[in-house]
Amino acid sequence: MTNANLLSKDRCVDIVFCIDGTGSMHPCIESVKKNALRFHADFTRALTGIGSAVSMLRARTVVFRDYKSEGADAIQPGRFYELPDEEKDFAGHLAHIHASGGCGEDANGLEALYYAMRSDFSTGANDRQVIVLFADTDAIPLGKRRRIASYPKDMVTPDGLLETWMCLQTRSTRLRERNKRLVMFAPPGTVYERMGQTFNRSVFVPVEIHKGLDGVDFDDIVKIIAASASAAS
Repeated sequence: MTNANLLSKDRCVDIVFCIDGTGSMHPCIESVKKNALRFHADFTRALTGIGSAVSMLRARTVVFRDYKSEGADAIQPGRFYELPDEEKDFAGHLAHIHASGGCGEDANGLEALYYAMRSDFSTGANDRQVIVLFADTDAIPLGKRRRIASYPKDMVTPDGLLETWMCLQTRSTRLRERNKRLVMFAPPGTVYERMGQTFNRSVFVPVEIHKGLDGVDFDDIVKIIAASASAAS
């Protein structure tokens, strides 16, 4: 099958937005919320422009902060919303997300990525499982907060996170090697940049998130996500 034929097929696209919810992320979160209502239309238009098609688009969020300051509320996963049918519900969900908390340092973004990888993804042969991360700082080393009582007892190690992404984990996940995509918008020099080099099917985009996504126009963000979702390999 040629790439052109693959790109022409309808597919379900599941997108998980991992969002740093600490106080410094206020401009970024407000930008994402402002664009929530137009996301389905813009994303579908971007896919159509590169020869792909979507039969169903679902989106969910995983907001993360720091287990040290937020305890059990450090990771707040939402459910999948089917767009555009549940667009207003999704916008309402986003409206309740506010930048707050954190220790004025890094956040538990790697744990959030693990939760995202374990989403209830669609698994059709042509479907796409896209994880998109927005962060304005580096990630706290995976497991560093393990001594905090509310830290997940079953959280994986750094090797376990990579194995999960590579679909090598024995734990049951719906993540599929051919379907998965990872797009990370974060400052350069962070662990996310290194992940972009070592995690397959991933894209790292260096941006100054604390400026409210001024480094990358939201239309460009949609195009980057769409290009990753439509890629044949």
